[in-house]
Amino acid sequence: MLHATNGIVLRTIKYGDTSIIVTIYTEVFGVQSYLVNGVRTDKKSKTKANIYQPATLLELVVYHQPNKNLQRIKEARVYYLYQSVQSSVVKNAIAIYMSELIFKTITEPEQHQDLYDFFESSFQLVDINLDNDLADFPIQFTIEMAARMGFGMQLQENNHHTLFDLMGGRFVALHDTSHTHLVTEEMSMILANMLKSEAITLNHDKRQELLSVCIQYLRLHIPHMSELKSPEVLHAVMS
Repeated sequence: MLHATNGIVLRTIKYGDTSIIVTIYTEVFGVQSYLVNGVRTDKKSKTKANIYQPATLLELVVYHQPNKNLQRIKEARVYYLYQSVQSSVVKNAIAIYMSELIFKTITEPEQHQDLYDFFESSFQLVDINLDNDLADFPIQFTIEMAARMGFGMQLQENNHHTLFDLMGGRFVALHDTSHTHLVTEEMSMILANMLKSEAITLNHDKRQELLSVCIQYLRLHIPHMSELKSPEVLHAVMS
C-alpha cells in the first residue's frame, strides 16, 4: 500500500553495483530502510541519488509493509532546500552529527510526531542561523533530544548538589559516594548553567568536553548506541 510521508535522511550506503540502501527517519513510520535501485548507473541517475544525502529533508511516497526490513520508495523530492548547510563547513558538520546521532539512537519503526517535528525544525535552524551562533548548538540539540526521548537531565535543585550523576540524570552532593558515573565539578556547573538556559561562554576544549559528557549520558541510557564518528570532524571545524 502506498503512503505519503516526510522524512529525514540519516544514512546512505551502496548496495550492489547500482543501488543504495537509505535509512530515513519518517514522520509516519519512524525509522525505515529503503532499497533504491539503479541510481548509480549514469550521470542522470547519480543526480537523483544526491537527494539521499544525510540530513536531506524529503517528501516521499512509499510502499510500506509492516515488519519488512527493506521498504521501497515510489517518489521522492526535496521539500526543504537548504540555503547554506551544504556550502558551510560548520553547518554541514553539525547536520552530519545530528543525522548520525539520530541514526545511532533511534531504531524503532514507530511514529513519534513530537520527536520528528523537533528534528525537522532543528535542521532548519542550523540552516538559517549564522555559523558563529551555532557553536553550542550540538550540545543543546543532544540535551533536548534526550529530554524528548524520556530521560532528560534534571535541573539543579540544590546549590550543595554540585556534581552531575550521568546514570541518575541529576545533580548530587559532593560527599555522596553512592554514584559511579559522576561528572567533574567544573563541568557539572557548566552543564547546570546550560540546563537553566543561562548565558555562558565556552572555549573550544570545554565545548568539546561538554559534548562528550552529553554523548556519554546518551550511551548510558541507550544500551544499543554505538560510538559516534562525527564529533571528531565537528570538533575539528568548530572554533
